Amino acid sequence: MFKKILLLLVVLYISGCKTQKTEFEEPDLQSLRKEVKPTTVTTAIATHRPFEFLISSSGTITSENELKVTFQANGYLKRLSIKNGDLVKKGQIIGQLENEKQTFAVEKAKVAYEKAYTNFRNDSLGRAGNINKVVLNTLELNSGLKDARINLREANMNLQNTIIRSPITGIIAELEEKQGNIVSSGSELCVVYDAKNLALTGKILESDFKHMKIGLRTDIYPLAFKDMVFEAFLSEINPKVDDNGMVELKIKLKETNGLLPGMNANAVIRVPQAKNIIVPREALVIKSGRAVVFTYENGLAKWKYVEVGLDNGVDLEILSGINDGDQVITSENLQLAHDAQVTLSTNLGGNN
Repeated sequence: MFKKILLLLVVLYISGCKTQKTEFEEPDLQSLRKEVKPTTVTTAIATHRPFEFLISSSGTITSENELKVTFQANGYLKRLSIKNGDLVKKGQIIGQLENEKQTFAVEKAKVAYEKAYTNFRNDSLGRAGNINKVVLNTLELNSGLKDARINLREANMNLQNTIIRSPITGIIAELEEKQGNIVSSGSELCVVYDAKNLALTGKILESDFKHMKIGLRTDIYPLAFKDMVFEAFLSEINPKVDDNGMVELKIKLKETNGLLPGMNANAVIRVPQAKNIIVPREALVIKSGRAVVFTYENGLAKWKYVEVGLDNGVDLEILSGINDGDQVITSENLQLAHDAQVTLSTNLGGNN
């Protein structure tokens, strides 16, 4: 009897264990979300404006007004009053050859002219009232006045050729001679260039030619100056494609302080397109093969599918998906999910 009672108790205990339910506590999602540290991001404002298609070029800076100064006579360089880097005015005397012979030749020519003029005047007085153009020409020839006039002009010209003047206002460069040298007619003394009239000569691919238009705004980045940009504009297009499939351009600089002819520089030509929503290139991420931009809204990252237009390597044209004035996330967006908690960076470099 005792065994039957014991067996019954065991059966009842096992049955009670099988019918007992296991209870689990539901997680508090709001509490979990508060425990996740927000991702720090930088942002930029999406703006509705013309998209600038950027075309790159490179080349050398030159002066559009640069002239060589050459000697017009042979001789001894008696005086030289310039050095490289000097600023000179147009017509300023910058050097002189020894010219005693030329000065003496002018004096002789003046005397010969005066004698010839005296003979001409005396002959003219004897023909008062009977002088016409034919007679006047004959008297000038017979008196030697015409020859004397030409000889005097030639002597003055030879004297002036010994005096070297600056052809323009500008900077002296490439000075080839020094005072005391013997020089030859036609040899070069120096170059004078206008430092305020500089341009960059560069080339672009022929495929970019269709975008070119005189006056387009251009940014110049000289290799000699890091982080410095000089404003310029497209001033000339050579309407010919070279053997390498390139088109030559001339880009006029508006600012020239510190620049020198011969400097190498890069240029970015800005070609305005139709207005659209523009965002920094860093705002775009690819999620599941689709273009996505995250916007910042009340501390959360909002996932927005977008349609992308042109890309100039700096900015993107957004055709649809976000609005003018939206605050788009430009960093840490590869790891974000929709409604992820974010906080704005306080770095000075951010566009918050």
